Amino acid sequence: MDEKELLKQSETLAKAWESMKVSVDSLSMIIALTRDDKGWGNYYFESRLADNLEDNLLNISETMFAVSNAICPEED
Repeated sequence: MDEKELLKQSETLAKAWESMKVSVDSLSMIIALTRDDKGWGNYYFESRLADNLEDNLLNISETMFAVSNAICPEED
């Protein structure tokens, strides 16, 4: 893998990292709100909001796995 390809992979990881930070902040907010308002927690988990967070975290993990495989492909 050349330097240009590595740079592209690092940019992909940087985007995933930013998305991860947003997800962690969101989870922190959910925890804080749920401690004070159990009804809000019920609303959150019954709505699509929890699904969106789950999808985002899944996308992040898939992106990180793809970058890992691109940089260090498995040997056959």
